[in-house]
Amino acid sequence: FCLVLTPSAGAAGRASQAILKRFELLAEEIRRDLAAVVAELVHHSVERGARRPITVTIAMDAGAIHGEVSDRGNPVAFGEMNGNESGLSVLNQLTSRWGVHDGRTDAWFEIQLKR
Repeated sequence: FCLVLTPSAGAAGRASQAILKRFELLAEEIRRDLAAVVAELVHHSVERGARRPITVTIAMDAGAIHGEVSDRGNPVAFGEMNGNESGLSVLNQLTSRWGVHDGRTDAWFEIQLKR
């Protein structure tokens, strides 16, 4: 699954709605968590000044959902993510693990399918 969004105030909501619709066959709790994580990362990207399109990529295997959000902008935007900001604490709560790629503006995450 790949979604490209224009960075704007409504981008996080559009991302969340697209995730909920596309992954409607997932368990409700996992689907809601996935939508919340993606919305948070998109929101963070917009808040940090993304000017280029934001790309959301989601893949699944038998055990987990693997996702990435990239704004192809200033590496500081995602590089400042440390999980201590109140809005980003959702990543620690809803993902198995997450991080950022050094020197890039990509945040990645994993959500386990079996809980």
